[in-house]
Amino acid sequence: LLATPCLLVLGALVACSTLQVNSDYDRAVDFSGYTTFDVLPAPEIKSPLVYERIVTAVEAELTGKGLRRETGSPALLVALHGRLSKQTQLDTTSYGYGWGRGWGYYGRWGYGGAGSTTTTVREVPVGMLIIDLVDAREKKLVWQGTASDTLDPQSSPEKKDQRVKEAIKEMLASFPPPSK
Repeated sequence: LLATPCLLVLGALVACSTLQVNSDYDRAVDFSGYTTFDVLPAPEIKSPLVYERIVTAVEAELTGKGLRRETGSPALLVALHGRLSKQTQLDTTSYGYGWGRGWGYYGRWGYGGAGSTTTTVREVPVGMLIIDLVDAREKKLVWQGTASDTLDPQSSPEKKDQRVKEAIKEMLASFPPPSK
């Protein structure tokens, strides 16, 4: 991990569609009883800008589902975790020219030409955001969502906002789970 892993984690997701989301939940839990939530501090997310971007998106999604943010004694606690890893990508490019086989004015001609292929190996940062929803009274994990995507640290703040919102919206699309 880098010194500030979550500076990049979801704050710099690129626009290409490499986003992968997943969720899991405790099937014995009745989620209709959860009406309030609060977001816990996330010390591993070093950048206040990234943390605020994530919290704002989580709050928008949960309030859109009928929950209310409450700092006193919420029913759910939202715990945020970020991870950064690297993925090896191979970029292969072929250059060349040539001709095919056929008949010409002076008779039959064959294959010919020249070319080359170059493969570049590069390490691409991949960020993962994990959202844990914990029953505040029981202190028990009841729902977990993950989102991972390749990162572009050069993205504009607006693009970072957009990608975080998209990732969290897609991740929380499965919350609350269907009733029993």
